[in-house]
Amino acid sequence: MPNNTWTWETVNATGTPVARHEAGLVAFDKKLYLIGGRRINPTSIFNTESKQWTNGSQTPIELHHIQPVLFENKIYIVGALTGKWPNEKPVDKVIIYDPQTDSYEYSHEIPEHRRRGGAGVTVHNGKIYIVGGITNGHMDGYKPWFDEYNPKTGHWKTLPDAPIARDHFQSAIIDNKLYAFAGRKTSKSTDEDMALTISYGNIFNFTSGKWEQTTTRNKIPTKRAGNAVFVWNNQLIIGGGESSTQVAAHNEVEAFNPQTKQWYNWPKLSQGRHGTGFGIINGYVYTASGSGKHGGEPELYTIERLKLPDENTLKNLATIRNPPSTIKPLTKQWHTLTLNFNGPTVSENDKSNPFLHYKLLVKFTHNSSQTTITVPGYFAADGNAAESSATSGDIWQVKFNPNKLGEWSYKATLYSGENIALSKDYSIAKQAKLKQPKGDFLVIPTDKDDQSFKAHGRLIAKDGFFKFQDSSEYWLKGGTNSPENLLGYKDFDGTYRVAVQARDGEAAPNKALHHYSAHLKDWQTGDPQWKREKGRSLIGSINYLAKQGMNSAYFLTMNILGDGKDVWPYINHKDFTRFDISKLSQWEIVFEHMQDKGILLHIVVQETENEKMLDEGDTGPLRQLYFNELIARFGHHLGLVWNLGEENGYAKWAPNAQNTEQRKAMASYLKSNDPYNHPVLLHTHAHDPDRENILTPLLGFKDIDGLSLQQDKRELVPSVIKRWRKAAKDSGHEWLITMDEIGMWHTAALPDSVDSEHNTLRQHALWGSILAGGAGVEWYFGAKYPHNDLTSEDWRQRHNLWQLTQHAKLFFTQHVPYWLMKPCGENILNTNNNFCSQKKDEIYVFYQTKNNNIKINLPYSFNGAPQLYDIQWYDPINGGLLLSGSKKQLISGNGITLGKAPNNKDTDWVILIKKNVTK
Repeated sequence: MPNNTWTWETVNATGTPVARHEAGLVAFDKKLYLIGGRRINPTSIFNTESKQWTNGSQTPIELHHIQPVLFENKIYIVGALTGKWPNEKPVDKVIIYDPQTDSYEYSHEIPEHRRRGGAGVTVHNGKIYIVGGITNGHMDGYKPWFDEYNPKTGHWKTLPDAPIARDHFQSAIIDNKLYAFAGRKTSKSTDEDMALTISYGNIFNFTSGKWEQTTTRNKIPTKRAGNAVFVWNNQLIIGGGESSTQVAAHNEVEAFNPQTKQWYNWPKLSQGRHGTGFGIINGYVYTASGSGKHGGEPELYTIERLKLPDENTLKNLATIRNPPSTIKPLTKQWHTLTLNFNGPTVSENDKSNPFLHYKLLVKFTHNSSQTTITVPGYFAADGNAAESSATSGDIWQVKFNPNKLGEWSYKATLYSGENIALSKDYSIAKQAKLKQPKGDFLVIPTDKDDQSFKAHGRLIAKDGFFKFQDSSEYWLKGGTNSPENLLGYKDFDGTYRVAVQARDGEAAPNKALHHYSAHLKDWQTGDPQWKREKGRSLIGSINYLAKQGMNSAYFLTMNILGDGKDVWPYINHKDFTRFDISKLSQWEIVFEHMQDKGILLHIVVQETENEKMLDEGDTGPLRQLYFNELIARFGHHLGLVWNLGEENGYAKWAPNAQNTEQRKAMASYLKSNDPYNHPVLLHTHAHDPDRENILTPLLGFKDIDGLSLQQDKRELVPSVIKRWRKAAKDSGHEWLITMDEIGMWHTAALPDSVDSEHNTLRQHALWGSILAGGAGVEWYFGAKYPHNDLTSEDWRQRHNLWQLTQHAKLFFTQHVPYWLMKPCGENILNTNNNFCSQKKDEIYVFYQTKNNNIKINLPYSFNGAPQLYDIQWYDPINGGLLLSGSKKQLISGNGITLGKAPNNKDTDWVILIKKNVTK
């Protein structure tokens, strides 16, 4: 068959199909079945022998963005969208079409948290595999999910995520491997409907049960989505599709040879099309319908086919792309790259302490900018200790989180020697042998589009607020401060409580470790766990908090001698030189999930009771060793704060305390050894003069980025924040201040059952702190009530509080540039009963309490002319949209009344006033 005659031909058919796109095409018994597509369509059936189209049954509902597959003579639709663009919804059940009876039926339910459309679907060894897809129509929600569905039993199994998230593509099986190539990350929410097409394919090896390393050799010649695929002669053939680079649908057909890693041109389609499929019958591959341009129109009626080639034809195909001469593995920006090095075999209890007498350093270099960053590594036992509980092995590990796109290289060095982990002079140390200590990799853009920090980047402290590095986006904190012993959890290896006792001023601990059983129902299919089903309840609690919009959790990593006495990173609570690798690996699973859910790791390194336990308070060998492990194992996380200690410093009830120089030494050690420069905060005492005596000597000290504020009298919160923000600014080093512990120790944030409205918390601690220039809040649970700071098992006990916090977060992040706002002076609002923040002459935000109608002064324009302002109202108790009151606009002047609230409702209101810029 000469190449010049090998072309697609349009089939002259009797009748036409119902034109459609985002549909599926399946070959069965010499017929093609065109199924689904936009709208509820009949099944169009093409008889390849008579070349005639007929119409069969309609789908039971609108089904589109599907890759239907044939299983035991029936066509299965597993994963689909329904509804109109761009807010389509995933279908909740498997739907089966029987070609022999021309009928549809509903089958098994798809797990709620794995429903999506636009995924690649294949059949292999009696199971159906679903990879990728999108959960939120065309708005966002593209996923790397990978699942196995048993069509006979309905059993659904979650498999490891694909290396790259994608949707609008089709997958295929070749030689016991699944191929997921092409597709895109659909993001109408960022006006990138078709722009984010994907260059690199992923391959899952069923034999190993793992995804193969994605490398530069997996790059496809023509990026497109909405494509179709088929397999011929053990090659993957990709055809059609759409992209933002051209209006016409793609007509390119390209083949990938998995053995040679080469790409070849096949004949182009007669008509470019997307949103359909391929079907093979009697030596021909067919395609039909679809859309001829990117988007939804025109929907095509044509059908075409290509005679499948023999071996001679395949040998003469023109090569598009050979494998690259240098093959680089891929990782993604803001995603952690974990590198394992085989080195000396040691154990946690070796005489030559692996935490003290070894030091792994890995130097990463960005090849184009020559930016370098040296990251510390750690001993990882067998590299899988979270599952195996291994205490020995030869794996030495480093975690690196790249902020720059492009090519990077690395070089690892493992030093050994007496106390080398505490040294900065490596010239006298030996170098232990590592296998493959050098390498390089390519960083591509992130594939996250949700609340995950991986979608936004690393949090830093900037001008008194949280901000994402290399971005103009700021971040406002709202979360939980309790339980402080979050990690005192039954499913972590080596975790136990030293003593069960209560002292005056602290919560009475339960005898048992935390179970979080109330949140077991919040664990979702596909969420992490370890050792089969361990960790689910804690992971579920994180899901619950994230669902309420919370984005921060405060917790101790060491409470030996403290209140809970159930959290430490060591093998036991008496030896401070040996670390529990499996426990820390399990902590890491939880921390990684918190990051994926957008929850800040507020790591509090000690309590007031144990601040002098290590090195008598100095940053000596034991504290250095402790900090080294925390930095090496967890410092790669993007949303992380180091807190120097709970209630750090002298008070009458805690006299055995660190001094100013010891606090500074801790901060400086963290800053100089943390390669990612995470913010360093200090948790304060609850009132002055205890607080003032500690903080005043720290003003201007640049290694402390701010305060984790405790304040007993909640009505003083705004004035305290204003005071310390001003003092820090006057010192030349601004402080980021978050309101992290409010109220008397015995009361604080009460359960909803005791205080359902949380009025004083809402007014003074929440809105008052942010309007005063605070960077967010966390809620501490009072010690004298159930579900307190040590015993809390169920965050639902304060569901109303999370809702109130979320309402405030949404207001500030959606409606005002809070990081540019300053507290109002008396020239704007002359009263102490309300709160006010301003961006001078442009934006004003007031918090008005019930029965307190305020009057304000609004400035004139720069030339003294009257200025018009728009006024809107926001409900801080119920949230929702900005509303209109009796007045829509105000004119500059003194003593201005704001009019009546929406619906004359006499309650708390937030009032937003903006300068009218209409010309």
